[in-house]
Amino acid sequence: MPTMELPFKSGKTRHYWDTAAATPLAPIVERAMVKTAKDFGNPASIHREGVLAQEKLAAARQTVARLIAAEPDEIVFTGGGTEGDNLAILGVARARSQVGHLITTTVEHKAVLEPCRYLADLGHQISYLPVSADGLVNLKEVEKTLTTETFLVSIIYANNEIGTIQPIKEIAKVVRRWRKEHKTNLPYLHIDACQAPRFLNLNVLQLGVDLMTVNGSKIYGPKGVGFLYVKRGVRLLPFLLGGGQEEGRRSGTHNLPAIVGLAKALEICEAEKEAETEKLTAIRDYLATQLTKIAGLKLNGGFGENERLPNNLNFSVEGLEGEQLVLELDARGFAVSSGSACSFGADDGSHVVAALGYGEARALGAVRVSLPRETKLAEAKKFVEKVKAILKKYKGRIYLAELLLPFFFML
Repeated sequence: MPTMELPFKSGKTRHYWDTAAATPLAPIVERAMVKTAKDFGNPASIHREGVLAQEKLAAARQTVARLIAAEPDEIVFTGGGTEGDNLAILGVARARSQVGHLITTTVEHKAVLEPCRYLADLGHQISYLPVSADGLVNLKEVEKTLTTETFLVSIIYANNEIGTIQPIKEIAKVVRRWRKEHKTNLPYLHIDACQAPRFLNLNVLQLGVDLMTVNGSKIYGPKGVGFLYVKRGVRLLPFLLGGGQEEGRRSGTHNLPAIVGLAKALEICEAEKEAETEKLTAIRDYLATQLTKIAGLKLNGGFGENERLPNNLNFSVEGLEGEQLVLELDARGFAVSSGSACSFGADDGSHVVAALGYGEARALGAVRVSLPRETKLAEAKKFVEKVKAILKKYKGRIYLAELLLPFFFML
């Protein structure tokens, strides 16, 4: 691989194209949070300040519930997506009196994979479903993997790296049919929907899910807040113990400004979903068409209709590490990422791209683009030219790296 360089330059116009990692705070969300920050009372208190805070907490809960077709008591506010995934997986496992079987996929976020690994260490059996070259789960594989010991199926709704949208409604039908045939209420179906709110249907009744994780930092809301939808009747034990907030499912004093901001951000997503989807799909498709004309550049993941998030593009240049390309683009004003920004310190390439069967070189070279709401076509044209210029700069070194790659992976 070419030697890592740090080509930072100042004075460049910035284009933030990494919204799958984090989004800026929408001004209307910030205003709602600043206004709420004046209500400093603890919602658990019974004095006037506490009651006022409790009323705002209840209003935010009702807003979130309405937007996903749930009941207010089915919403558990959390500290973000990672906590939500952990609460769903570990909480359901903790509610059992014995070890069992859990099904997930090879392309999950680490917030799902790591709790699964932890449960495996405790004796639970974990099945990792493979995916196609497009990143999709096979419904027959889901059905074939279910057993009488399966207590949870956890599948990411929209992938954070390659944008693949899983057929959750169809997966839910498989799970429900299996439960009916075996006269049981298990397994539950959990989905990580952190990347979904800007573009996809979150109606939990239509999706047919039992648990759903959402966070604020991917939807132009605040960081450090999210919620877990827990369908009535789902048995779940908390792992944060204390004051018994959230009906005993998540202890800790409520971060009221953040929760209000989360509810407002979710409202905006719902209102702008159709327009944002149409606009960003066109720009994403332009980028895909133009980038694939560049020799040596390959797109990762499928592009079937409604199979990919409208703002997502993932590509690799074999012979050039993704991190190097990210740094070069950063120096030219574009903020993108390699792999998942949530996997701090990881340097072994994208496990998601590797799971597609493309090989280790593609995984090491993977670069993710996740477009913001305000993206313009002119920016996309500029981005394509920047990529061309970077690859021209590295042309000789890329050729040498391609020759040495087979020996590199033998070490």
